[in-house]
Amino acid sequence: MLNRFAEFLDRQGRILLTTHENPDGDGMGAMLGLAHYLRARGKEVRIVVSPAVPAFLEFMDSLGWVEAFDPQGAHGALAAWPDAWILVDASEPTRLGPLHPLFQSTKACKACLDHHLKEAPQDFDQEFTDPSASASAELVYDLAAGRMALPLAMAEALYTGVVDDTGNFRFSNATPKVHRLAADLIEQGVAPARIYQNLYHQGRPEKLRIFGRAFDGMVLQGEGRYARLSLTRADFAACGADHDDLEGLVNGPLELRGVEVACLLHELADGRVKASLRSREGADVNAVCKRFGGGGHRLASGAKLDGPMSRAQTEMDAAVLTQLSMDFPVRRSPLPVPVPG
Repeated sequence: MLNRFAEFLDRQGRILLTTHENPDGDGMGAMLGLAHYLRARGKEVRIVVSPAVPAFLEFMDSLGWVEAFDPQGAHGALAAWPDAWILVDASEPTRLGPLHPLFQSTKACKACLDHHLKEAPQDFDQEFTDPSASASAELVYDLAAGRMALPLAMAEALYTGVVDDTGNFRFSNATPKVHRLAADLIEQGVAPARIYQNLYHQGRPEKLRIFGRAFDGMVLQGEGRYARLSLTRADFAACGADHDDLEGLVNGPLELRGVEVACLLHELADGRVKASLRSREGADVNAVCKRFGGGGHRLASGAKLDGPMSRAQTEMDAAVLTQLSMDFPVRRSPLPVPVPG
């Protein structure tokens, strides 16, 4: 697949890189790594994100390559610029958010580079996906490692992407290959402690406030196997928090003994409710999110539901509990064995 992707890239001149709305570390790392690869091959490259680079990921854009989407200004004619538009770390164009109408209208060749599980990516001229990869940054590393020397900024971006999507190598997708990849990047100059500090220790007081509010209202269901956190717009206002302050929150309930699925529901400005789900290992949260038009991985997935919050809670609770009943069927106690005599 990556040889086919390399050949595709070689045929392009101007290449636009975007990722899903509210980019995460892997989306950012894969885009920045790919931009380094393309510029080394003489390509014109732009990176545009919506709505902007999250504050906790700003350290990744040390060269100032990433543009925040400005539809009324610099990006009004963005769709006409590229020869190829590549959606990185997503295989559903609707995840572009405000960039989606421009993606639909462009005459550029549309492609995706992704590691998420998707049966059949649609609305692309070319698709390059590999669900066996731990992160999209891993795919970019595999593309570039045998074709160029990796500058330090590129190595740091790819390492950050892998760290973010493997939960700092805690999740089940932290394969032996990923550890070898990380070791290679460290040998090339990446400082793991600095990446960790930048990713996880740059929060604001508002982050702790919104975390506390979420955990204060946590609901446990399904005999303690399902934990749900919910945050309304009023909660955000009361804490002075924003979307960036939610980073890592959904993983918190998985620290509790017996919790198999953690869900975070938070209300969006348009009245819809964003759902983020995480599974310890046995429950398929991708199957849950697919019921609502979302998706991702078996152990980490997301979707958007119609509001109000009470409706989203009811629908999500029912879907998760149904999935848990399939993934963890009730085991009936065996009939007692008669004792002789």
